[in-house]
Amino acid sequence: MSKKLENISIEVNELKGKSIPSWEVIIPNKKAIGIIEKVEGRYRATTNKSNNVLFSKSLESSINDLLSYFALHEK
Repeated sequence: MSKKLENISIEVNELKGKSIPSWEVIIPNKKAIGIIEKVEGRYRATTNKSNNVLFSKSLESSINDLLSYFALHEK
């Protein structure tokens, strides 16, 4: 069974003061859905609700993976 397609507006904010490059992915006026960190040349996305970890080769694909996970499992 597939879900109906829906656009999700997001914000990606760089987190300053961290020892590694980090970004927070937020759905405006709702909640943060995860944190993305660049570790050893890969991007590690950690979901806020369940702390699952997803790895990607680029920031864009990591954002997409986090959004897909959110839409399928946490929404």
